[in-house]
Amino acid sequence: MRSGKHYLVTEVCRKVGVVPHILRYWEKEFAIKPARNSAGRRIYTEAQVERLQVIKHLIRAERLTVAGARLQLARVPPQSSPTAVSCDHRQTLLWLRRELMAIRSLLQGNPNE
Repeated sequence: MRSGKHYLVTEVCRKVGVVPHILRYWEKEFAIKPARNSAGRRIYTEAQVERLQVIKHLIRAERLTVAGARLQLARVPPQSSPTAVSCDHRQTLLWLRRELMAIRSLLQGNPNE
């Protein structure tokens, strides 16, 4: 169950819309290190859940490979604190969206969009 702003695997899978083995794979590929509770279960912060949602969008909606999504995420400046994440999250996603739309336009041969 949810305790504060931490989520268990089942909650993260439901929020992000993926199955547990995909979540484990993304943890490995994108260096997401969830903490563990006293029972040894993985628990995720709100920022980690948001990052997983961005990863899902990059892979499923934008159709990037894992390597491409990793490169795209590397271009987004890292946030230093949970407060900074919540304050800058919308701007970061808007920037990411603009970048992805520009890439899509280039791939589709529409450089003026």
